[in-house]
Amino acid sequence: MVLTHSITGSFFHSGSNSAKFDNGLDLTGDLRMGDVLVAEEFLGMSGDSVEIPLNVGKAIDNDDGTTTFENWIINVGETATITASGAFDTFCFIENQTLNDNNPSNSTWRTVSKGDGNGLVKSSSFTREYNEPGVYEYLIIANNETTKKTIVKGTTVTVIVNNTNPLA
Repeated sequence: MVLTHSITGSFFHSGSNSAKFDNGLDLTGDLRMGDVLVAEEFLGMSGDSVEIPLNVGKAIDNDDGTTTFENWIINVGETATITASGAFDTFCFIENQTLNDNNPSNSTWRTVSKGDGNGLVKSSSFTREYNEPGVYEYLIIANNETTKKTIVKGTTVTVIVNNTNPLA
């Protein structure tokens, strides 16, 4: 979702010192930043700054009727279902996949689920059987079309051999 901000003016700043705008900043076109934009107030932006909670991971139903979420720890050959919940319209599940076992840093993030029909049929979970031990990393992107909010949260599935967790 794209949120449009009305900004006008021209300015180029390069260097290690911060730029200060005593009377505000108006910009038309693209804003390209290599760092963080900090302001006391952003005017004219729709929506509020309240974050929408996103819950991801292993959903556990508690006796009091609430649900908590935690990272999965399972044995080789077992199946895990990563669940996402919150006030969102769509969820996209992305997995960090190692491309070369000889070089674990050679990996890429790939979308593994966003629902059938390329996202037209929404899905709030991703299920997979794990046949190799290791730590499987996931990012879940959740989008609320009404508030124009997108949240990203990570979770892991740790796959162990015979209930032996080398991370414990």
